[in-house]
Amino acid sequence: MDVVAYGDTYNQAMQGLEDMLFELENPMAQFKKSSYPSMFQTYFHKHEHVVAAIEDVYQMEEEPDGWCGKLATRLADLAQEHLNSIPKKSRREDQLLNFNMILVTYLFPAILEYKGRSAEPVTDAMVKVWNDRFKTTIGKASYEKIEEGFHRKFCYITTAVCESLGKPDDCYELELLRHYRDTYLLTTKEGRALVEEYYNIAPTIVTRINKQADASSVYEKIWNTYLEPCIRYIEQEKQADCQHCYMDMVQELKGRYIA
Repeated sequence: MDVVAYGDTYNQAMQGLEDMLFELENPMAQFKKSSYPSMFQTYFHKHEHVVAAIEDVYQMEEEPDGWCGKLATRLADLAQEHLNSIPKKSRREDQLLNFNMILVTYLFPAILEYKGRSAEPVTDAMVKVWNDRFKTTIGKASYEKIEEGFHRKFCYITTAVCESLGKPDDCYELELLRHYRDTYLLTTKEGRALVEEYYNIAPTIVTRINKQADASSVYEKIWNTYLEPCIRYIEQEKQADCQHCYMDMVQELKGRYIA
């Protein structure tokens, strides 16, 4: 192993990780079908040398799993140091949400986009250390998966329910809920936090429901208990009531299929 080359590449990966984490100040604002693809490509190409360095160190390491752990800990430490510098609790919470969004929609997808041998083990380690440190439930997804989600409007659970009930992707109910998300939920801090949590956990929930023998019955119950009432609230212009019902659904499904 070339010790000088290893050291330079190691430092490039560690230092570059900081730029990747602090690159975007308001990632949720740019997370739109029209702007995300170009934003991601710009982000990826700007930091591709960092991802390449991560891959190079992984291949040079005698204990690559240890390298994944070091990188994951470095990422969490950078975030923790920044959060500790923010005196107001509400602002710290907002910043943690921003960090979560950057990881899920930019940093993890960028590492996976490089398609190196380190991609999966590095992002797996980052997810584990981050969730342990900050008591979150973030996951990882590739850029392609996120793009696919945009085309499906990211309504994972509602889409799965409607498909189970024989409703098309552009049915009235789905379009109404998507419009509600874009024009109401995403305009408030609490709503954005709810949407972000939903993005993080919904794919896992749908996967676990689909593995059950009575999946269609589960979806029917979700429809009757939560989604149909949400739709009625929207039609009656009771947006706050719809949000409360939606929050109840997310928390109930999270407790059942994630905890």
